[in-house]
Amino acid sequence: MAWLWERLSGWQQDQVEAATKTELAHLEGLLALPGGAPRLLADRLTGRLEETGGEALVTGPYGWLIRRGLVQRPSCSDRRCDDGTRLDTGGECGNCANVIYLRRARRARIGAEIDRELPGLGDGERRRVLEERLREQTAIEAEDLVWRREQARAEQVRRDAARAAARERAEREHQEAAPADAMRQAMPCEDCGQERSAGLCERCDHRRQTESLIGEAGLLAAAGSADLTDPGSVASVAAQARAAIGDSVAAAWREFLQITDVAALEADPEAAQDAYAFAALQTAQQAVQEYQDTALVMLGRTEEAEAEAQRAYKTEQGRHWFKHNPHGADAIAAATKAADTARERVAEYLLATRLEQLREQAAARAETAVVI
Repeated sequence: MAWLWERLSGWQQDQVEAATKTELAHLEGLLALPGGAPRLLADRLTGRLEETGGEALVTGPYGWLIRRGLVQRPSCSDRRCDDGTRLDTGGECGNCANVIYLRRARRARIGAEIDRELPGLGDGERRRVLEERLREQTAIEAEDLVWRREQARAEQVRRDAARAAARERAEREHQEAAPADAMRQAMPCEDCGQERSAGLCERCDHRRQTESLIGEAGLLAAAGSADLTDPGSVASVAAQARAAIGDSVAAAWREFLQITDVAALEADPEAAQDAYAFAALQTAQQAVQEYQDTALVMLGRTEEAEAEAQRAYKTEQGRHWFKHNPHGADAIAAATKAADTARERVAEYLLATRLEQLREQAAARAETAVVI
């Protein structure tokens, strides 16, 4: 290979070097593991020289390197194919085998058509007609391939244009929103007045979320145990839930003080308030989940849930595959599982229905209070 390089002019060496770098980059893009492109290209050049018969038979080194030695020669449409070998694996190209199979199948199909349409042709005439139709079919497929490639290129252009337009639109919207966002960031907190809080500082946001969660916990508690027709019962259960969550928050704060530097908190009241607001939020989040679980358990014990569970139990026990032993272990297990599922489903439905009713009642009371 060095002998070929020495026969090149300075300009030709520059061109071959540029083509080599381009092909190395192309090969690297095909490989799963980096670093293998130089070896692949060296093997390709060695193989191409063997085809030619050695360096001595290369009469035009520059043209041979640019047009034959360095270029990939795919035997099929797979971009990883090079002379029937997969560049990424080094094994045989499976797509080439498919191409060969398709060509043979096409030849057999056209041959069958000729035999059906032109029976009695001699071997020579049949072969001529077959080759002519094969050429026609190949031309049609080539035109179709060109059309599909043009469509693919047009679609790629369309997608590129759409992405560019989307980027421009996003950048424009970002630029348009920047002044408004800067003004919003400069706004003080609505609740405590802290400057540059975007309208609501983190501590007050935690407090609002906590208050909302406590209200949700009260609704869940009332949905599970209160008499929804009695406003006093609903209010009492909700108040109990609020008091219980308040006690839990106080307990969580005491635990936090036991594991933190109290002196540091006393020296930084703002940090202490932030920590307390976050602890209250976490406690309220946990309480909502616990009240929801409790409400589902209680509603699962209602007459509606129990009746549905019994129906599901009997239905499952009466399946035809249990008819010979309806009281066997498998039948009882399946029936019990069906009953539990039915009970849970009814409990979830009742909880959703009762929560909706409670929210409607609360909205009605708020509307009445505004009118008054």
